[in-house]
Parts: sequence; structure tokens; C-alpha cells
Amino acid sequence: MNNNFPDVEQRVKRYWYTDGIAELASGGMFILLGIFLAAQQYFMENSLFGGLSQGGLVIFLIGGMAIGRWFIKALKARLTYPRTGYVEYHVDRRNTNLRRAIAAVVALLVAGFSLVFAERVASFLNLTLALTGILVGVIFIFLQGRSSGLERFYVLGGTSMALGIALSLSSLPQGYSLGLFYSLMGFVLIISGGIVLRRYLRENPLPAEAERE
Repeated sequence: MNNNFPDVEQRVKRYWYTDGIAELASGGMFILLGIFLAAQQYFMENSLFGGLSQGGLVIFLIGGMAIGRWFIKALKARLTYPRTGYVEYHVDRRNTNLRRAIAAVVALLVAGFSLVFAERVASFLNLTLALTGILVGVIFIFLQGRSSGLERFYVLGGTSMALGIALSLSSLPQGYSLGLFYSLMGFVLIISGGIVLRRYLRENPLPAEAERE
């Protein structure tokens, strides 16, 4: 029975993404982050705004994640659970902390790699943007696609890598290019989530009891 636990875990994670709602929330977050980064670049000459925006970014990320979780739970309670039921997945805190630690180490390595090699390739490549696209793609592929077994996350990961590398070759300032990357990926996520949600609602109509309520 224990040998089947990884399969059960994967099915539960796949069910979490079966309606596309998580992608809709992530897409909205990405678009807002893109707008924030572009605005930060636009107002960077204002030292006061620059200082406030650095602290604002932290608040934005923390607040955005909290609102995103609320949005996902509220929409699932309204659309998903009445149709296909509620499944609770108890997270192994040790595994969660390990994944967060790995993500933090990778992010630090990316930042360090950017600082060391940026001057050598800055003439034709925005290394920070390229590595951002690759890192986001790796997260989609390994933390979401591989854990859930859903092929669309591999496509999203490949799209992120392609966008990051393509935009890194542009001559846009870094704030604008990062803002454009996150905004485009946000629209891609919303399109993907919208298609999945529409298919889910079509294939899983509300039971008669729920409609009467």
C-alpha cells in the first residue's frame, strides 16, 4: 500500500490543478508584478519612489500571495467542490521546507551567476532576464509539471524559457523587459487557466441538488 503513495499524492496534486483556477490567480499576480516592475523602471530617477518601491515590492509579494490563496479557495468553493468534491492534502512540512530551501539556493545561484558574468555578456544579452525565464520555467516543469503529471506545465515552462531568452536579446531597460516578461507570462497563464476552467465546467456540470440550492 505504501508503494502506491506517490501515485496517490500525484493524483491529489493533479486534482488541485484540474480546474485551472491556480493558473488564473498566478497569471493575475504575474501581470501585476510586471506592471509594478515597469513602473519602478519608469520612476527610477525619483530616489524617493525608488526607495519606497523596494519596500513596496516585498509588501506586494506577501500581500499578493495571501490574496491569491484567498481567491483560489473562494473560487474552488464556488465552482470546483460542488461539482467534484473536496480533497484535502496534508503537506509534509519537511518536504515543503526542503523545496523552499532548494528554491532559495537556486535563486541565490542565479543572482550570483548574474553578478559574476553579467559584464561579459551584457553587450548583447540581458543575463538576469534570461535566467529569470529559465528559473520560472524550471519551477513550472519540476515543481508543478513533474509533481502533478500534467503536460501543460511543461509547455508553460518551455514558454517561460523561450520568452526569457528572446526578451533578453532586446534593447529594453531591465525594468521594462522584466515587466514585459512577467506580463506576457501572466497572459499566457490566464489563457491556459481559462481554457482548462472552461473545459472543466463543461465536463462537470453542477448536480441537480446543488443547482436547487
